[in-house]
Amino acid sequence: MKLSVQSLTQVEVFPYYADVPLEVAPCLTSGEAEYIRGTLNDMAYEGLKILSSAPQAHFLTGATYVALGRDERGAQIQTHWMYCTQTTPVPTLAVARNHSTPGVFAPAPHIDQSLLLSLEPLEEIIGVSSYLPSNLDAVEFRLGLSGDLISTAFGAPHAMGIRVNDPFLPPHFLTGARHLTITARSSRTKQSIGLHQLVCVQASDPAVFLSEAHP
Repeated sequence: MKLSVQSLTQVEVFPYYADVPLEVAPCLTSGEAEYIRGTLNDMAYEGLKILSSAPQAHFLTGATYVALGRDERGAQIQTHWMYCTQTTPVPTLAVARNHSTPGVFAPAPHIDQSLLLSLEPLEEIIGVSSYLPSNLDAVEFRLGLSGDLISTAFGAPHAMGIRVNDPFLPPHFLTGARHLTITARSSRTKQSIGLHQLVCVQASDPAVFLSEAHP
């Protein structure tokens, strides 16, 4: 899981029309912006937050744009094309892609802190395995005492998962492990939940398990 935020100057933003060879005038020139990129499993995120722009800058929510700018060293950066997701108080552009399903794109919210959203606090987080030799139908492992039900902050589509604080993971629950089942209890309602077909994307503290992407 990676998230980078880069400052850009001399930003120009152009309308983007897929597969149409058309010269267009920029809708923004000499702007400053934050360029955010993130990757999580098969998903990729790109976003641009306009920090300053000329008064005549004009954006339409839902329209697609591509941007050019200069990084801190003066090198030119070109973004992937993105959707305009809001025009006020400042224009923001973002797109989410899923590399396991090429050609699938989706608008995305502006992200500058975390690729994951916390939805519900969890306790008594248990890993369930039926692959080990045993006389029992399933073997349970306590993975941690606390954590969260999570989802990706962007996606095409979004992925649900579980984050485990201070984890203790058996060898078959480490980074890259797939087809995992985890159960837990909501700290708020005490209801039990279970998620299947998870992949471990991070085994360090906190450990992160997300639903597997399917083409």
